[in-house]
Amino acid sequence: MCAIMKSPIVTFEELDREKRLDRARDAERLRNGEITPEALQEENSIFPTDAVVTFDLIAHSKRLNRRK
Repeated sequence: MCAIMKSPIVTFEELDREKRLDRARDAERLRNGEITPEALQEENSIFPTDAVVTFDLIAHSKRLNRRK
């Protein structure tokens, strides 16, 4: 028998609470000396520290103009 599973709905309040708990855990780790500020920033970053992010605004503008 196949059970149909619904995807859970997450509210803004739940996301906000989770983010606050994460920040509190991070602050506690910093206070206890378990992690350095630099290591914590690296851990929470979308991009690695050594990543180079560039934006080609001219190419982006050309792509936008082609869509019109």
